Amino acid sequence: MAEPHDGAAVAVAEPHDGAAVAVVGMAVRVPGAGRDLDLFWHHVVNGIDAVTFFTPEQLLGWGVPKDMVERPDFVPARAVLRDADRFDHRLFSYSPSDAALMDPQQRILLECAWAALEHAGHPPVAADGNRIGVYVGTGLNVYLLDNVWPDERAVEAAGGLGLIIGSDKDFAGTRIAYKLNLQGPALTVQTACSTSLVAVHQAAQALLTYDADMALAGGATVAPPTRRGHLHEPGGIFSSDGRCRTFDAAADGTVPGDGAGVVVLKRLDDALRDGDTVHAVIRGSAVNNDGARKAGFTAPGPTGQADVISAAIGVAGVDPDSVGLVETHGTGTALGDPIEVAALRQVFDSDRPDRAPCALGAAKSVVGHLDTAAGVIGLIKTVLALKHRVVPPIAHLATPNPAVRLDGSVFELPATARPWAPIDGVRRAGVSAFGIGGTNAHVVLEEAPPARPRPRRHVTELVLVSAKTAAVAQDSLDRTVACVAQTAPGELADLAYTLRTGRARLPWRAAFLTGSHGAPAAPRQVDARTRARGVALHLTGAGELTGNRPNYDADPVYRRVVDEGVALLRDRDLDEAVRQRCTRLLACVGLARSLRSRGVAPRALAGGGLGAVACAVVAGVMSVADALALVCGADVDGLRLGPAELPVHVPGGQPPTGPDGLAYWRARAAEPLAPAVPPQLDGALWIEVGTSVTAHLGPDAPALPADRHARLLAIVGALWQRGLAGAWDPVHDSGRRRLPAPTYPFAATRHYLDAPATRLDSERQH
Repeated sequence: MAEPHDGAAVAVAEPHDGAAVAVVGMAVRVPGAGRDLDLFWHHVVNGIDAVTFFTPEQLLGWGVPKDMVERPDFVPARAVLRDADRFDHRLFSYSPSDAALMDPQQRILLECAWAALEHAGHPPVAADGNRIGVYVGTGLNVYLLDNVWPDERAVEAAGGLGLIIGSDKDFAGTRIAYKLNLQGPALTVQTACSTSLVAVHQAAQALLTYDADMALAGGATVAPPTRRGHLHEPGGIFSSDGRCRTFDAAADGTVPGDGAGVVVLKRLDDALRDGDTVHAVIRGSAVNNDGARKAGFTAPGPTGQADVISAAIGVAGVDPDSVGLVETHGTGTALGDPIEVAALRQVFDSDRPDRAPCALGAAKSVVGHLDTAAGVIGLIKTVLALKHRVVPPIAHLATPNPAVRLDGSVFELPATARPWAPIDGVRRAGVSAFGIGGTNAHVVLEEAPPARPRPRRHVTELVLVSAKTAAVAQDSLDRTVACVAQTAPGELADLAYTLRTGRARLPWRAAFLTGSHGAPAAPRQVDARTRARGVALHLTGAGELTGNRPNYDADPVYRRVVDEGVALLRDRDLDEAVRQRCTRLLACVGLARSLRSRGVAPRALAGGGLGAVACAVVAGVMSVADALALVCGADVDGLRLGPAELPVHVPGGQPPTGPDGLAYWRARAAEPLAPAVPPQLDGALWIEVGTSVTAHLGPDAPALPADRHARLLAIVGALWQRGLAGAWDPVHDSGRRRLPAPTYPFAATRHYLDAPATRLDSERQH
């Protein structure tokens, strides 16, 4: 098997036709792997089955009737989703009672939507004005029928409207849009087991018609824990032994399962422009229905399947011979598998003698049939295969089913994983989903385009973490520290950028700096955001540019101030003392502006002597050029003094800004270093900026030496923890890209109404 390869890209050397859609984020909840994409891929590539088998004692304890457990055709197996009864109600501001009444499928979709946006590097609670769409669907709300309706007290307490809003499929998409502030189209899609792939198609169409600029698509199916098995009927859909043996001679049905998946889509050109990680590209997709061209309503239709695959390939504008993998619907049924391959052969059979073989895939052989979530899980599996450049095996494949008739076709059934060689220089795949009732969907995927190298910086970075509760914040901090420790130094700037701009700002916060060689420095303790009363800057006028390469290299705002000042001084013949005063002024102004560009918005400024002149520059009273001219003793009769943009405290009171201000400012510029003790401002936190000797505000006031870039970031991190630092100026993020990073570790709190039998047993025990 080939070594895993990260095929993700963030830029390309050649333009595209504008009709391609990028997969920029993914989230799953799958049997055996939970939320872990890497573990899901590990199971897929190694053919590890996630089906759980139950003992008679377990089944009886869950309330399954004894006569059912003892039936010879009862199969005690299901691909179970762990913690499906748990939900982070605090994160989404639900009461425990409302969370317990809500359809678990919609709760899981809500968490998947949050995680998928974070995986994409975009904040899960979007800013106003966004055009982010939602296209999702769920399975039958069995929880409502089996668990909620029988609980008369819960139904009465909820009221009719409350029960409907928490339970009905109509609100699956709009619930996500409301909770995450997504302002594009929000639709519930329902086409049985093709639901989530149809949702992907609709989301892609919305992007291409500019109804949305980004879109979430997916689905969820979750049945209550009491549904712990199925009845096998010869020739039916469900397996006799609890194994889904797609395309195998022993195949006799699928295994039902629980799961969910959500992808984040974006127009490819926009994703490349915005520095998103592109995991794969949707080149085209199509949806149709069988109509009456089949044996019955629940039967598969080969003509409709062939038509939708052909249509998707046509939309994609690719040669069918270039497709190296098709992720099939693959139910493992005696009727479905032969019909599906017959339809595929109508499209893919080739007369080309050197046509490379096309592998077939079947996610259901690993995770079972996830119903409405099956299509998007097959899509995510295929995206991972493209990223790793590996053709995964079909689990449980021992002897190919002769009824499938692969002889003479382009298709092969991989029993083990193998490297995925490109065809004509590119790797492409198809993904199919066919719903009971005849709605078919097919998506054509292509590997991410080759990446163009981006500039990497090897400097100290500030990493920010936040969560809704202290425990979750600590968990998130631990995961982030571990991620930073494993990140290459050249990627740390991108990782820090992703965590800073692609996460919600929640009350419990932590911040830490990356140390040398990418290792995290000691993390700060998780703190709750306090009601801060603001920050003020005391500009001392101290500090040197000499040896201050870290600030200059790492900080474009600081660098711009320095470059502007140096250019203004270039033709001046200055003695060393004056030149040092000029550089101190520039250092102080540069640091103050750098703080402001990182979201530290001061309530006031204070300073004496040269520091007062720096205050005037930062407050907009005078320009850098006029300030330097004053320090140099040059003729500044034309000094332009504007109104201060914020309060400035200097010796003698408020600084003059009118025509008589020249003498005052000339005197301040000529004074020796004269720090002023600023007034108390209703509890504002004063920061001493520019000092390299000692703080003048007492031991509790942070001091910011001019030559300490790490100190600047540490202060910003401490202020962010206290709610005093906001959004960073985009200038700091120029050329940065979004990387997959640790997503929110949702609190697993049980919110569940037990079914009557289980509830009765619980009451008896108490």
